[in-house]
Parts: sequence; C-alpha cells; structure tokens
Amino acid sequence: MSRLERFEDLIVWQKARELTKLVYFITRHDTFDHRLANDIRQTTVMLAAKIAAAFETRGSKHALDMLTLAKSACSGFKLQWTTVYKRGLINASEHDELMTRAIEIRQLLFELEYTFEFWYPQQDDSQE
Repeated sequence: MSRLERFEDLIVWQKARELTKLVYFITRHDTFDHRLANDIRQTTVMLAAKIAAAFETRGSKHALDMLTLAKSACSGFKLQWTTVYKRGLINASEHDELMTRAIEIRQLLFELEYTFEFWYPQQDDSQE
C-alpha cells in the first residue's frame, strides 16, 4: 500500500472537489436564488475543507470530529439539493447525479474512518 503524503491524494477529497466544481457549474445560472446557490456552494467547499483538516490531524480525536462534520455536510448537501429539485430548479437526472456523488463521498468517508493508515500514520524513522 502506498503511503498518503497529502490530503490531495485522498480519493474522497478529489471527489469532493469534483462535486464542488459541478455545483458551481449548475448554480451559475440566474434561475438560482443567489443566497441558496451560495449556501450550497459553501456546503461543498466545507466538505472538502473538513476532509483536508481530518487528514492533517490524522491520529487524533480532532480527525474524527472533522470526518463527522464532513459526513454531516454530505447529509446537508443532499437535503439542499432535494429542496432545489422540488422547487423545479434542476431536472431529475441532475438530481440523481448529485445524490449519487454525495452518497459515494459519504461512503468513502465511512471507509476512511476504518483505514488503519489514516489513524496510525507511519512515522518516518529517519528523523530519530
């Protein structure tokens, strides 16, 4: 198994960034209420930020807190997009795509919690 050096190497962080880009693309239209679009954008940015913070503090309880907040952001994101869909601002295929991505990210976050290397990162013996 290769050692993770940066949070950018995490697949879950990469998927969160892809979701953020998709959200910015979809919410760029004037049909969106600007406040709602901003709230949704902030949720996805926070999701990626919490994943990064968890990685940087891995091996500590703080990392678990950050992963919990990231999972909560996924749930909040799903609620926001369901509201957007019910208001008729996106079509069914867009809604399904966004929900699939959010569910995938949430599942990856659960898997990350149980990754041995995440909680007990290898120490660099050359620094002793």
